Amino acid sequence: MLSGKSRAPQGGGLGAFGGFATSSTTLSYLTPPPDFSAIPQDVVVPFKNLSKKASATKEKALQDILAYLQSLPSNDQALEESVIDAYVELYPRLSIDDSARVRELSHQLLFHFLNTAKKRISKRLPRFVGPWLAGTFDRDTRVSRAAKDALSPFLQTKEKEEAFWKAVQNRALEFAIEAIRETPDTLSDERSTTKQDSEAKYHRVVGASLSLVSSLMRRGDLATLKDDLSRYLDAQALWTMSKSEDSFVRRVFYQLLTTILEINPEALEARLPQVGRALIADGLKQSQAGSTADLLRVLTCLTKLFPQVWGTQKHPLQRLEPFISQGSQGGAEDFWRALDQLLQALPEKRVSAEVLSGFLGAMRKGIADRLEFRPSRHQAFQTYAHTFELFLNYTSPNASFLDENLSSLTRQYLHPTPELSSLSPQRPDFLARAWMAVSNHPDPKVHSTVTEEWQKLTNAFLTRVSTSLPEVSDGYRQSQTAIASEGERWFALASKVLSENGKKDGPLRAALVQCSAEILRGVLDLLTRRDFKPFGAASVLQSAFRHCPRLCAENNLLGLLFPAEETEIYRVIVASASLPYLVSDLNTASGGNEPRLEKIWNTLVENALQLSDPLQTMLAIKVLIAVPTAGDFAQKLESLQSFLVSVWGKFTSGEGLPSIKDLSEATLAFDALSVESTKLITAGIVSSLGMAETSDSALSALEVLLQKRPDLLPASHDLHVELVTNLLALTEVSGLGMAEKAKSLRLLLDQHSPGQNPAARIIENHLNEAGPSSLEIDTLAQQALAAVDSGVPAEDIFPSSTVWITELSCFLARPPNPSLSLTSSMGGAYFIVQRNPKVQNPSPRRDGNGRSVPARMALFTAKLLSSGVQLSILPAEFQLELIYLLCVTEALAGDQLSAAHNGGLWSDGPAPEDEIQQFSELVSEIIAAVVAEAGNWRDWDMSGDSLVERLADFMIQEARGPSPGSFYTAKALASLLQALVKANGPLPKSEEWLGRLGIMRIAPDTIFLTAAFLAGFGDTLGSSKLVTTLCTRLISEIPGFSPGLPRTLVSLVLLNLCMDVYESGQVPVETRKQVLALQQITRWAETPEDIGCLLAAETCKAIARLLPGVKDTYGPYWEKTVKYCIWLWNRAADDKVNQRLPYVHASLKLMQALHAAHDANDDLDEALASHSEAESEALIALLGVPREAPATLPSQLVDTLLARAVSKIPHAHLAELGDIYESVTSESRDIQRAAFGLLHKALPAAQEEINVAVVMDKKAANLPDELLSLLLNAPNPEDYSDEDLSEFPVTIRSYLLAWHLVFDAYSKASFRVRSDYTEDLKRDDHLGPLLRFLVDVLGHALARALDLDKEGFTAEHIRSYKIDLGDAEPAERDMNWLLIHLFYLTLKYIPGLFKMWYLDCPSKQTKNTVQSWMQKFFSPLIISDALDEVVEWSSKQETGDGDIQEIIVKVNKASREITAGYPVDDDAATIALRVPESYPLDPVDVISVKRVAVNEDKWKSWLKATKAVIMFGNCSLVDGLMAFRRNISLALKGQEECAICYSIIAQDKTMPDKKCGTCNHSFHRVCLYKWFQNSGRNTCPLCRNPIDYLGSDTKRRRPEHE
Repeated sequence: MLSGKSRAPQGGGLGAFGGFATSSTTLSYLTPPPDFSAIPQDVVVPFKNLSKKASATKEKALQDILAYLQSLPSNDQALEESVIDAYVELYPRLSIDDSARVRELSHQLLFHFLNTAKKRISKRLPRFVGPWLAGTFDRDTRVSRAAKDALSPFLQTKEKEEAFWKAVQNRALEFAIEAIRETPDTLSDERSTTKQDSEAKYHRVVGASLSLVSSLMRRGDLATLKDDLSRYLDAQALWTMSKSEDSFVRRVFYQLLTTILEINPEALEARLPQVGRALIADGLKQSQAGSTADLLRVLTCLTKLFPQVWGTQKHPLQRLEPFISQGSQGGAEDFWRALDQLLQALPEKRVSAEVLSGFLGAMRKGIADRLEFRPSRHQAFQTYAHTFELFLNYTSPNASFLDENLSSLTRQYLHPTPELSSLSPQRPDFLARAWMAVSNHPDPKVHSTVTEEWQKLTNAFLTRVSTSLPEVSDGYRQSQTAIASEGERWFALASKVLSENGKKDGPLRAALVQCSAEILRGVLDLLTRRDFKPFGAASVLQSAFRHCPRLCAENNLLGLLFPAEETEIYRVIVASASLPYLVSDLNTASGGNEPRLEKIWNTLVENALQLSDPLQTMLAIKVLIAVPTAGDFAQKLESLQSFLVSVWGKFTSGEGLPSIKDLSEATLAFDALSVESTKLITAGIVSSLGMAETSDSALSALEVLLQKRPDLLPASHDLHVELVTNLLALTEVSGLGMAEKAKSLRLLLDQHSPGQNPAARIIENHLNEAGPSSLEIDTLAQQALAAVDSGVPAEDIFPSSTVWITELSCFLARPPNPSLSLTSSMGGAYFIVQRNPKVQNPSPRRDGNGRSVPARMALFTAKLLSSGVQLSILPAEFQLELIYLLCVTEALAGDQLSAAHNGGLWSDGPAPEDEIQQFSELVSEIIAAVVAEAGNWRDWDMSGDSLVERLADFMIQEARGPSPGSFYTAKALASLLQALVKANGPLPKSEEWLGRLGIMRIAPDTIFLTAAFLAGFGDTLGSSKLVTTLCTRLISEIPGFSPGLPRTLVSLVLLNLCMDVYESGQVPVETRKQVLALQQITRWAETPEDIGCLLAAETCKAIARLLPGVKDTYGPYWEKTVKYCIWLWNRAADDKVNQRLPYVHASLKLMQALHAAHDANDDLDEALASHSEAESEALIALLGVPREAPATLPSQLVDTLLARAVSKIPHAHLAELGDIYESVTSESRDIQRAAFGLLHKALPAAQEEINVAVVMDKKAANLPDELLSLLLNAPNPEDYSDEDLSEFPVTIRSYLLAWHLVFDAYSKASFRVRSDYTEDLKRDDHLGPLLRFLVDVLGHALARALDLDKEGFTAEHIRSYKIDLGDAEPAERDMNWLLIHLFYLTLKYIPGLFKMWYLDCPSKQTKNTVQSWMQKFFSPLIISDALDEVVEWSSKQETGDGDIQEIIVKVNKASREITAGYPVDDDAATIALRVPESYPLDPVDVISVKRVAVNEDKWKSWLKATKAVIMFGNCSLVDGLMAFRRNISLALKGQEECAICYSIIAQDKTMPDKKCGTCNHSFHRVCLYKWFQNSGRNTCPLCRNPIDYLGSDTKRRRPEHE
């Protein structure tokens, strides 16, 4: 706690301020550092660093000392006195440091000292309180906050605050005195400090000093501070602050003086000369940017107290003039307000006209200063006007004075010029004030001058009006706009003057009324003469009507403008550009005379409607209906209403003129439509929404209507329903913008018609009917859910069960496709459905997506029930009907999905398939929910009242009989029973229920019921005695049946369904009866032509099911069975698809079962072996059976089984492949795969014979014609969309697989055969289409080639393609994999053809992309394969001639180089093949390593030939090596050794080329020459006969070592 006792003595420590040259203050840089000897070692270094010059060093030191203080114990004695003393001495300098961070840390550290040392540091308070308090005024916010934070604990209460300031005020003021006497040179060392930093520190110190004194004046005791304050004011430096370059210093200086004048003015009274010199003599002459307002405020305060400060030599305005001419200097509005206050405070108002004019000129110059802010200019002009009011009456202004100081500004206001734009007043207020001040002058001469000045302004204005540019001129619009703007300004000023409370008969009012009337007459005359084309002049009249209606009335302006008897002028007006300006204020101009206004308005409208230009008419009508109160007139004018209805009709129909929409919106905005017109317009919009060609524009029209006037919407219920229906239909269109727009408009419509909900009626209409315009099911479902939420009864939104069953009956009258027995648990029950011959195929109504009425109803119901609408809220009977119809419809839909036939509940196509699948899943979920809600059926006897029991009972009744309807009900019942078994397990009382129903028997009306229960309960009936009895009876009856009996098929169908209940081999019928049944069934197979297609399928199924129980039985049954299956396969091509699929499937399954049980007995094994080849032939024949498109699920099942069987055909049975190629083009992927698999194995195996045949027969090999024909069907990428390609169409797949087969033939072919195959491909340019397709699909054509690394394709994928693995991949990835592999095979086997295609490719972008792609992913593999091929050839090379030797080959894979040497004597002719990175595109380099046996030219020709063979001969490295070997061997063939050196190759790498004519021995030329030299004779070394002269030895022929 500080008290007054702690105050330092007033006189202590001040004697040192006499001169700074020989001593220093606490702030001076010359202040000696404190004694650091007693400071603890922990902080002595940081304390010493506080005296360093670098701010970063001081900052780190302060942080270290702060950390030291924080580490000390909390008791008061922990801190040494030496540390406190040292910091107290250093603190003043630190508090004014150049670095803000150092200053901030110094105050924070002081705060910690105060908290740590407490009372011990309090007694040192006088030594640091000055800089501490001065720090609170630091310009840096963080620094001042840190100082205030340190101060805040002492100022917690008002009492503490008063005590603190009382204790420190004298010492603080002493510090301020010390600070004000400092200079930049005493505060900073000029040797190490820049002038800028030095000045900044000085301004910071004196600014803090001034702020501190100002604060002390307000908080301290003036009596106590009186002497010290006097000393402060005596400081000479203080009175130079008005000239300071720092605006902050100037500002706080002025604020200090203002404070002194307010609190203790006597302190300045004796110093008025100093104050006047500082403020007026110095301050007004210096730049005061940032402090102008403060200077004016202190001058105002000073003037009020001591007006004599201005002196008498000059008027104060003259002293202010140079200062004011500089503008506000950043002071903005505050400056001009302060100037206004100063002018009011000036004691002397009497001034000469010259002085006042000079001051006003200075003000104008200041206002025009480019740095003056636009908002502050308004305040400046107000001060300008006030100056007139203050001083004008004390002077005598003449015409020149007014022209210079007021008329010039008025002219600039009325007609601004760019060069004086800054002096263009934006408002007329100050001009009105100024002119009124002039008008109030008592001198009559001034009044006449006012009149003259305004007449000049009027004449100038009328001159500009009359000389405004005509319509044909380029600057017409700009000229007229300028006139309009000037007129607006004139009458705005006139209105301001006329509305002020001045003299009624004053000279200004009279002059202005007279001049304005003259302007009105002149403008009206100009308009009349120029057919109202100068719209600027019309705008002048508009401004007059708006601002000065009384003036216009007094001059009868409306009557002159619209004369009642001259109607022709109205037509001119409505056709002119002046119309908007002349009529916009008609209501005001008429003065409330409504009949007169209506007459004028109607006349204008009638004339506008008669204009020949429709666009001009619409523009004129739009202007006229916008006239206030014209809405009532418009609704009563029939001709106008007819016109407006026609405009809306054009808007709705989409006529593209923007003016049509604008006028339509205007009719709503200004309430110009009558009730009848509104009805016609809304009806037209609703009608147009239903038409595709006008729906978009009708939406726009409806949007305008809803946004502007929703209350005009149709109230008729039928029209409202039609409107909502059309909007819902538009939400389904493909255009996203239109759909979103329709949705938003529907929401707006609902908001404005809350009482109407047409959803139920719309849903009923669109479910009972189906057509192209029917609403989408999703749309109807959304509306239904919204209707239920809004309170519509749920029963009203579901479809009518009566209409549903009626529409469904035509589909239930048609028997099902027999092939569907393969996909349904009802099995052969499909074969025994009876067709009514009188029933015709249905021709149902369908919506735009091919859905029939039942399909729409079923899908709608399923979506509703799966979206949260509870079935339980419907009546019980209606629940039953809905679920029954859902189940039966789903049964029909499931068959359509499997059979993929057209004409079902949905029309054909991929989209319906997805929707049917979704519908089936929804129905399954609904049935599962119904079953779950019914609870567990363990206690049921299936006669209860639950929905499930009632549904099952209803289905049992409906499933009786042989009709298609009964069958589909039975199928739905089977699905229901399966759902019950899945949810609850076996029914405990099933035996009782089955017995009560009496259906486990053979009866015409219960066949489908029996099948449904067997299929529905499945293996849960395995223990049923009733089922066992039925199965036994059926097997026992078979020996008495024949194929011709009608009951045979029925019994076999039920028997197969019964046997499906049991595990394989577990049929509970004695084996003897099963053997007898098998015997009878196979006896039928002896005459297979007597067995129909459907019975054949059930026969094969029965044998397959009996097989596990009788497979150990010997007999002829097995051979008959095998022969029967083969017979069926051979006849399959003669039957229709739906007839053959069941028996082909069953026979394939039967043969599969026979093969699986072949070890059971010898008869079966022998039967299979003896007919193995026939079986293979029949299977291959099945491959070639034509298939219908699109593929159905049954056909896919059959093809899958067939493919599996074909894959097991032994290679020995594939002697003739011609019939298999066509199957590669099958529409079935499974058949494609099977045929490809056979050929994939057979073609490489056949190459061995072809290789031998080519060599033996000396004939060219050819690819099979059937295979080449497959390459003719090359796909065109443009024929397929991206979606199609992503599905990997079968046509593309067959084409690519055919290419794979081509390369399969290459894989085992010899080099010669490969060359022949390549010629086949080259002859008809087969490769080009493949590569064009490849680069298009894989992205090369667009320079975005497939990134194999990113897509996960490895080297293994590139090198091999497995069709089974490919089928398991997504279709698009499978296609990409196959294309990638084919590209690899192309580069491997036919690189020459690829290079030819590459060179001929017209697209440089494609070529660059292909090359980089190939080089990155393929070339390394191709190079590796090529080098491996060379190694393999080298190890197996055959010369075929005893004279030809093998080439010595060395392969270096790392450097991609092959070295090949042909042995000659003890040497070898050696070359090197270097493979480039972009092989095979870039040519292989053939380099000479060692030339032997031939001359240089010959050797080079061999190198070129080798390179040419590789380059143009399929890029084969082996071909190049063979060419090299052939060339050198032929060159050496028949060559003798030299008879002198006994070698073929001489030292100069030549062969013997000189023969003796007598003995015919050959010699090297070089050897023979040496012989001649050594022997001295030109004779043969052998026969000694003369040899022709060889010529002299030459350097060329000498051996190199010589």
